[in-house]
Amino acid sequence: MLQTKIGTESGLGVGWKVEGLIVEGSVNPADLPGCPRKSGEVVDLDTVHGRPCEYGVAVVGNWTFIADPGFRVIFDEEAVVRIAGASRALAWVTNSVSTVHGFAWYREGELVRQIIYAEGEVVDEHGPAIPEEEDAPEPLDEDYVFEMMERLTGIIWGAVADARYSVWSCTE
Repeated sequence: MLQTKIGTESGLGVGWKVEGLIVEGSVNPADLPGCPRKSGEVVDLDTVHGRPCEYGVAVVGNWTFIADPGFRVIFDEEAVVRIAGASRALAWVTNSVSTVHGFAWYREGELVRQIIYAEGEVVDEHGPAIPEEEDAPEPLDEDYVFEMMERLTGIIWGAVADARYSVWSCTE
């Protein structure tokens, strides 16, 4: 992955810059913020994240993955509940360059847990830790976020990263 996986020439390693919403079952992407319309284009995750005015939508297993490079829906609680309804949903972000990592977990239309770290410090937290957080890798970084994705949805990051995404272009 070229854009979502960020390499550094300084020898500091490799990191990620990706974010999205995962909803159990199917959703209508036209209901996402920005009045998106299906473009007919199918692309990889890198391409989606290179276009901040668009969403990428893929179905993996029984989950709909919505790549949200413009941050239009992932941490908008009202929008997530409207899209997910009573289904389970996971909003997540991991950005190694700005050191922002976190997730929000919804069940039955309610935010159960949200935790966001920036530069190693908690900057937003809602609800008590959930059982899936027990023994998760620390510190909270991309490994932690990808581990929580797998624990909560049963889908591994590789399946998300390798999926093909239908492009939905925002009209407003």
